[in-house]
Amino acid sequence: SNEKDLATLVDVANEDLIVAGIRLRFPYHSIIGEEDTGTGDVKPLSTAPGVKTWIIDPIDGTTNFVHGLPLTCVSIGMCDGGIPVLGVVYAPMTHELYVAVKGCGSYRNGVPIRTSTSTSTPTEPSKTLSKAVVCVEFGSITNPLEISQQVEALQRIMVAGIRSIKSFGSGVLDLVYVASGRLDIVYAGIAG
Repeated sequence: SNEKDLATLVDVANEDLIVAGIRLRFPYHSIIGEEDTGTGDVKPLSTAPGVKTWIIDPIDGTTNFVHGLPLTCVSIGMCDGGIPVLGVVYAPMTHELYVAVKGCGSYRNGVPIRTSTSTSTPTEPSKTLSKAVVCVEFGSITNPLEISQQVEALQRIMVAGIRSIKSFGSGVLDLVYVASGRLDIVYAGIAG
């Protein structure tokens, strides 16, 4: 479709721009890009000491992007010897920049962020499931058995009691929202 073609063109253009910037500054680093690997084998992530690998998702939340929904982002991570050491997420429609550096903390627009449970104290225990905001993502599964398993798992969560369920359509934003305390749990359709 034309919408899918547009998303692919923007994905590829974003990835090309990011790769060019990384190559300019770090010409010997490895790069794994979503568009680069989308039609072939995924390059292995090296665990050799000192080998730096950048991992890029030029548009996370592509369906949101195609439909003009604002919850979409660019995600760039870097591993050193297979260990994540840097993560950057930019959500252009909400003007939010998330940065995390191993050993230096995590930030949204320069302000430190924390998960909602990281604020517990001896008199105020960690959040319970009944007070949790849960985000669910089902993606585009079409197998009836998988759909049934995922819905049943979600039903078990709901019956246990939660505050609220959300679905944003961007796995990366889901995770930074957990890191910043906006969400408590992400359920990404792993049934069982």
